[in-house]
Amino acid sequence: MTPVLVIARLTVREAVRRKLVAVFLLITVAMVSLSGWGFYRLSHSRTITSGEVRLALPQALILFMFMFSFVVALSASAIASPAVSAEVESGVLQTIVTRPVRRSQVILGKWLGLAFLVAGYSFAVSALEMAVVDWVSGFLPPDPVAAALYLFAEGAVLLTLVLLVSTRLSALATGVVGVALFGSAWLAGVVGALGSTFHISALRTVGSVARYVLPTDGLWHGAIYYLEPSAFIAQRVADVTGSGGNPFFAVTPPSWQYLVWAALWFLAVLGAGLVSFERREL
Repeated sequence: MTPVLVIARLTVREAVRRKLVAVFLLITVAMVSLSGWGFYRLSHSRTITSGEVRLALPQALILFMFMFSFVVALSASAIASPAVSAEVESGVLQTIVTRPVRRSQVILGKWLGLAFLVAGYSFAVSALEMAVVDWVSGFLPPDPVAAALYLFAEGAVLLTLVLLVSTRLSALATGVVGVALFGSAWLAGVVGALGSTFHISALRTVGSVARYVLPTDGLWHGAIYYLEPSAFIAQRVADVTGSGGNPFFAVTPPSWQYLVWAALWFLAVLGAGLVSFERREL
């Protein structure tokens, strides 16, 4: 087994040992149970029409998946923030890098292990949520697999950035920075949506630029698009007041140019993490 895979396996075991996986699983079960109750009440309500229910179900699912996107972001930040800094402070990495293991292999192994955890959580929570919603309400989004892929991509982007920061700052500071940057990117997206609503070009520019500086919000809108039935999109587009400037609505998926940029951004940040750790004194 290569050093990268060994370190990836040890990283996963460490996350399990620190009970981070168990904590996030408990949070997920509680949130999915709440959503199941909510979707059941919504789909069996006698106070709204069937047409209103068909319109409300996709919106409710997007809101719940938005909560899960925050959990993915928090989990990515929580497991990645101590990945390098905590082990440098404890002296563990000094022991590892004195052996025939390159520093780049350490970073790549840790990223691979952490990405495995984020991917497992993203697809598990998406499958569980979709199954519960389909069971209690009969609603299933058009492409749940694509939505889960975008959810994972969002988490992987933040994970890579936090891992870079972890090569320089303490675990606590890194975790705070990761969550703050994720929240700032989402708020910038809301600002851009408000700019679209009120036709303020400066605010629209803020939202557009932020999606390129940190692609998490842009990728989240990809997940939104694949949670929306085509009839739902057509109805929201026809309703001028309901489509423009809505941060929980996407008319189109991310363009291939944007996805290329997100891939290049990921490679650049991962490369920066490798360089930063190579140059850090242990």
